[in-house]
Amino acid sequence: MAAHSTPSRRYRAGAATWLATGGLAAPLLVFAGVAGVRGSLGLALVAVVIAGLLLAGTARVELVLTPVGVRYRTLFSTSALAWPQIAAAWLAAPRGLWSYGRALPMLGVVPRQGRTLVLSLRALPREAIVDLAQCLAAGGTPVQVANTGPARRAAARLWGPRPQR
Repeated sequence: MAAHSTPSRRYRAGAATWLATGGLAAPLLVFAGVAGVRGSLGLALVAVVIAGLLLAGTARVELVLTPVGVRYRTLFSTSALAWPQIAAAWLAAPRGLWSYGRALPMLGVVPRQGRTLVLSLRALPREAIVDLAQCLAAGGTPVQVANTGPARRAAARLWGPRPQR
């Protein structure tokens, strides 16, 4: 478990995530300004609150890898798992209404007891996911890749042509 003896590493939302968030928040703030000038303070307030939640959500995304375990923080929750608690890990890219039919790559860390920790591969920089996968593999829990095209492509982008299995 040599990877667990390394110092703590902290990862925040990546540049692409901030760019996407800014692309969503900027029009909302422009709309809020226009609505405010025209006297629709209620609409302006709603737009500002939505833009603020988007920006706060991106600012709160954090993955911390420590010698003791992993911690993942989002706007509304914080989850932590000790390395010995982890039973399995998987990479999948399911499609659904929440992703408008597009495959949404995610990595799941399954504890021996409790709720699975699910990380969006789009929110964090590539280095964070690679580092987490290396820590998991060092502890005897390699990431299992779902046997679907989108999951295999996501794994290839992360780990090269031969994804960890």
